[in-house]
Amino acid sequence: MKQLELLTSDCISLLQKNSLLKPLIKAEYVKSLLSSINVEDKVREKMLAEFFNKMGFLNKSIYNKWLEKNNLNESDVENLALNNFRLKEYCKSHFSRQVEARFIERKTQLDIAVYSLIRVKDFYTARELYLRITEENADFGELAATYSEGIEKKTRGIIGPGPLDKAHPKLVEQIISSKAGETLPPIGIAGSFVVVRVESYDPAKLDDFMRQKMGEELFEIFVETQVNEIHQELLLKIKLDSQVAI
Repeated sequence: MKQLELLTSDCISLLQKNSLLKPLIKAEYVKSLLSSINVEDKVREKMLAEFFNKMGFLNKSIYNKWLEKNNLNESDVENLALNNFRLKEYCKSHFSRQVEARFIERKTQLDIAVYSLIRVKDFYTARELYLRITEENADFGELAATYSEGIEKKTRGIIGPGPLDKAHPKLVEQIISSKAGETLPPIGIAGSFVVVRVESYDPAKLDDFMRQKMGEELFEIFVETQVNEIHQELLLKIKLDSQVAI
């Protein structure tokens, strides 16, 4: 990136001291990546028209004043208007083969569940509570508020809606294999026994939206790795230049 090559050691040092160096590197690096994506004329015209409409540029005079106020030129505006499109296209062309693996890796963080839980230390107490719920139609929330020994006591046993990535693996296994409204027999988890009922479970699906999301996550990981390398190279430049000066 030619722009970064223009930075002197003093500039690099000043940016680093003010925590601005890495953001600058990232902005320039992303710009260089996305500039490699060609955009057809029809798509460019459509994106620009949508951007102008969103920004409220009713005439050329308003547009020119906005450019002057923000110290931008028409090339900058085109980048702003086309960045999202270019990002999507870049992710498709560079990360589409890795999307499924990323989705599987992240799935427990993407699934959304709501469940009720009662946690007690004694198995026989857990068993009694389970039977009261399943055979006597006792109110799960009231029993949780009375007997549960975890933080869920304050929410009448309700946990969620939220992802399952922080739940115990044994609990996750029970939730994803159960039907909504089903109360499960006590299971031992981390020194306690829990009675759980799944209220709702919405598993993430690898649809077009999710493919794009996973692609963008892979893009961010790739960019962060490259930015860290460039950052270290620039800091090394400061060090070497200071040694030469001495």
